[in-house]
Amino acid sequence: MPFPAAARVEELRERFEGREAIYVEKGAVRVRVSDIRWDTVKLCIAARVKEIPTAGFPAGVFYEAQMYEPRPLCWSIAGGYLTTFSEHTWYMGYGGWSLFFAPGVVDGVVGLALQFPEDLDPFQRYSEVLKYLEDHKAYEPTQRVFAER
Repeated sequence: MPFPAAARVEELRERFEGREAIYVEKGAVRVRVSDIRWDTVKLCIAARVKEIPTAGFPAGVFYEAQMYEPRPLCWSIAGGYLTTFSEHTWYMGYGGWSLFFAPGVVDGVVGLALQFPEDLDPFQRYSEVLKYLEDHKAYEPTQRVFAER
């Protein structure tokens, strides 16, 4: 008998594997998502994200990270049993990171970042990205990846 989440994990993988997104977690950065995988025992889904260098980015904490980390940034993300997704979004599910994949949203945020004055504070850039996401209704109703117990 297949694990109840298998179809949702496959749907998430089909929607987002290899796609470009805006990654939000105390900052914002443009990324490409890859290597989406899951663990049935731990009820965990994970992926790799790699920064796509973009004018006007990074924002928030990612601005500080660029001073200490090699570029482009690349790291792993994971979410547990509260992880949710929609047609154009994927959320960790209990705070933490969010990914926005809608082409109009990605293009809009990139366009916004291009307009940031060079001396704009990195956390003000982050605030502007969050405002853009809210104003452009980027937050969508979601479903859980893993079925409730």
